[in-house]
Amino acid sequence: MVRDSECPRTFYCLFYSYALFTANLAAESVAITELRVPSTVPNGTKGVVLDCMYNIKENETAGLVITWYFNDSPTPSYQWIPDQAPRSLGPLRKRIQLDYAVTNNPLTKHRALYIIQPTIELTGNFKCVVSTYKDEDFMFKRMIVYAADKNMQLYRSISNRPSKVNISCSADAVFPMPVLRLFRVIEGEDGKPRNDSLMIDQVDYQIKGAYYITVYTMIPETQLPSKTMFYCELEIPYTPYRNAKKFFYNPGNSESLQVENLTSRNQFSKTIVWTMLLARLYFTLF
Repeated sequence: MVRDSECPRTFYCLFYSYALFTANLAAESVAITELRVPSTVPNGTKGVVLDCMYNIKENETAGLVITWYFNDSPTPSYQWIPDQAPRSLGPLRKRIQLDYAVTNNPLTKHRALYIIQPTIELTGNFKCVVSTYKDEDFMFKRMIVYAADKNMQLYRSISNRPSKVNISCSADAVFPMPVLRLFRVIEGEDGKPRNDSLMIDQVDYQIKGAYYITVYTMIPETQLPSKTMFYCELEIPYTPYRNAKKFFYNPGNSESLQVENLTSRNQFSKTIVWTMLLARLYFTLF
């Protein structure tokens, strides 16, 4: 560390620091210059390339090995030694196109990973290690493979409290865990509509790694005297994915609930009728 008393002029301090950095870089026989790992990838994408770019001294290439690790596992997921065929192991086995070549240079040809149709279980940290007999360097980055919702809905559901209105928002098969926000659109002081955030309860579970989530709120009917718009927003953190739905509530309009209840009653009545007919047939025959 250079102190102010040792370096009275800023120009000389900068020159000294640059010279020291250059000397350290020159002493390294191998150095990773850039690790290109996309931060987010949609689930089921045709393919994605993870590239590990490095510099290596021409006279110090003996023992060169490029190794990739997944999620800090001590076992390599991919390894390539020049003049040998690349190989994949662990969770990346059979998920990598081994003949993919990112360059024509025999010292960098198979340094990159080409992952075929990445899925959500490949979310995690990817670490590249470049080593020789004399030196070693590594770098890692995180990649999120996200799955968009398959079925997002905003609706009024049946409430066991007659004086309450249940507004629910649900999304299926999402990854990673999304954030659902529920709003009631009200008129602001300036006469313009604005989103009024609602207190919500949440229920969620996982199937094969994907999340199924529902948020809901109970609102007294007295607070909904006129037609009201509700708005649900879904966000997958650290990804560009967003989705939204809106729903209009009309006070006193329970037609949809009546139809739903009527359908349930009809199905129940049909079940009773068929059960009675089968019972009569059984006693007639036996």
